[in-house]
Amino acid sequence: MKRYEYYQPRSLEEAFGLMKKYEGRARYVAGGTDAMIRVKQQIWQPEALISLRWIEELCGIKKTGTFKARALRIGSMTLWREIETDPLVASHCPALADAAPMVANPQIRNVATVGGNLCNAAPSADGAPPLMVMEAVLTITGPGGAREVAISEFFKGPGQHCMQPDEVLTAIVIPEMPLHTGMAFLKSGRVTQDIAIANVAVWLQMEDRVCKKCRVAAGAVGPVPMALQGVEAFVKGKEITPELLLEIQDKAAGEVTPITDVRSTEIYRRTITGVMVKRAMEQAIKQAKQASSQDDAVSGTEPKNVGAKNLSQVRAKDFSPLPYDSPLRKLIRFNLNGQAVEAEVMSHKMLSNVLRDTFEFTGTKEGCGQGECGACTVLVDGESVNSCLYPAFEVDGKTVTTIEGLVGEGNQLDPIQAAFVENGGIQCGFCTPGMIMSAKAMLKRNAHPTEEEIRKGISGNLCRCTGYVQIVESIKGASEVLAANEVKS
Repeated sequence: MKRYEYYQPRSLEEAFGLMKKYEGRARYVAGGTDAMIRVKQQIWQPEALISLRWIEELCGIKKTGTFKARALRIGSMTLWREIETDPLVASHCPALADAAPMVANPQIRNVATVGGNLCNAAPSADGAPPLMVMEAVLTITGPGGAREVAISEFFKGPGQHCMQPDEVLTAIVIPEMPLHTGMAFLKSGRVTQDIAIANVAVWLQMEDRVCKKCRVAAGAVGPVPMALQGVEAFVKGKEITPELLLEIQDKAAGEVTPITDVRSTEIYRRTITGVMVKRAMEQAIKQAKQASSQDDAVSGTEPKNVGAKNLSQVRAKDFSPLPYDSPLRKLIRFNLNGQAVEAEVMSHKMLSNVLRDTFEFTGTKEGCGQGECGACTVLVDGESVNSCLYPAFEVDGKTVTTIEGLVGEGNQLDPIQAAFVENGGIQCGFCTPGMIMSAKAMLKRNAHPTEEEIRKGISGNLCRCTGYVQIVESIKGASEVLAANEVKS
């Protein structure tokens, strides 16, 4: 892998200055879950990477505007994990909240950003359809100032958007939805964490059973995420009956322009898009009915501007890294398994390299090197991440826990480790450390998960022995032991 310089600016002005210095030979990096793969595979060979993680104004979720023109502002560096759990997102734009847990896997969502998802400009981007039907406006900032672009005008082709190389997507502004509206997002993929074969979002404004306004968007079925304007025009002003829904299904299937590739065929993509548009419309109608009764109860009331403390703000404020020695080599200081440590690392090294080569914690494995198998999973500030894609420079000031850090005094196994031994969840052992670390993070958030929640929680970890039954049983057993320990204490 070609070596590169790695910068961590604290302001947009500093980032713009660095980009100007390299005259097009540098790239901005958001979460890096796609970017680091491209660098590893030498698809990208930049002289420098400019990380946007530490620019505070790009982080966070908050309400903006006046009572008559309210909106939700989402910073471009907001993590998908925050989108998934934030109550403002759930109430203001539920279709986006529906999309969030379908983005890749927990390890990716703990690092990947909503802005990075859009700027990647993949036709299959899960964030695009729900933002399109909500008519989101993107704020794009460069050395010459800021401009606003409707998301419908942002995408120009596969991997292409309207931004200049020195510009940064800074915020996504979603207008408040009018009364009596409902929305939904659906996705079809080969497996849980796969790129979409097709995804759709629907937004409706209803008056009794009649659709006053309709917006429909689909992804992975054309060169860019696309609005289905023919379907929208067809639905507007009509009473939505079961018979009309079948016609809508056929029109949606006919309007998209999919291709056949390694993931799916053109005919299947057409068919599943029509089916999902119909189902999403049914869900949106149901939501609109529920919202109508709530809207009538609170209409005219100014809600309080409440916001949740988010992971981006914690990231920017509480864990500011030490000044770097150079953009090629840096002394990083962090907490590793309860001990304060430091290491001199090169800019192109990932966290997995530092853990295995510098500190010789070889329990952390590296399988795919692309964030898909989860064998390299560790905890950073308590959240599961793929250490094979986590730049070592970004660890500065953080807390890292590996599988070795779970063992207690006298080499006593953590309850999760013990449950894996007792229930045969270890199997060949290569994937086990990553599985256990994902389970550790999941059980911290949800002490009593259902089987479905367990499977979603470890969806970013692949078992080469294909023995998921014993792994799920192990995590169930661990949750029961932990619950019993809580009762005793």
